[in-house]
Amino acid sequence: MLAAPIFALVALTPMTAYAVELGVDVLGVGAHAHVGSHGVGAGAHVGGIGAGGDVGRHGVAAGGHAGSVVGTGARVGDRGVATGAHVGPVGAGGGIDHRGVGAGTHVGSASAGAGVGER
Repeated sequence: MLAAPIFALVALTPMTAYAVELGVDVLGVGAHAHVGSHGVGAGAHVGGIGAGGDVGRHGVAAGGHAGSVVGTGARVGDRGVATGAHVGPVGAGGGIDHRGVGAGTHVGSASAGAGVGER
């Protein structure tokens, strides 16, 4: 039997916060979206390959992955810029914001990083 579950959630609170979320998953293929008081976002996947992004009150973010082997993501907003990626056990990332600049890398469990900024 083929089932196509569709989930919708509407949450209303006494405050002005709100959220609407919709998602569909059928046989390993899915798409999801949300709209809320803090922004909008959407994502999709086919099996283990997926991508998504959002736009909110603090900026824009996006990312994608192919299983757990390859992944990347980035964000830009009023709290700075950050990005990172990995291929298997090797990864690197960095960011800059109002407090400073930092970067790091890892190969398996061995890692190194550096930063300059306020404490």
